[in-house]
Amino acid sequence: MAASTPFQLSRIYASGWSTGRKCTSDDVAEIEGMADSLNPHPAAEERERWSQGFKDAALQHLIPPAKSRQRPARTGE
Repeated sequence: MAASTPFQLSRIYASGWSTGRKCTSDDVAEIEGMADSLNPHPAAEERERWSQGFKDAALQHLIPPAKSRQRPARTGE
């Protein structure tokens, strides 16, 4: 089987991301298990890319946005 092109791999990542956005779990181990069980791709490179997209989206709600993170106050010095 021919290797996937960078464009194809980006679409595979996006497909995993789209599926991962629907994940509501807060358990990292469960998210990783779901990424493995829901992954529709047989080739290793494609499986890895899809899983990364899935996990990136599924874990996104666990990390606060950059604007709401605690930062030290500026002192003006």
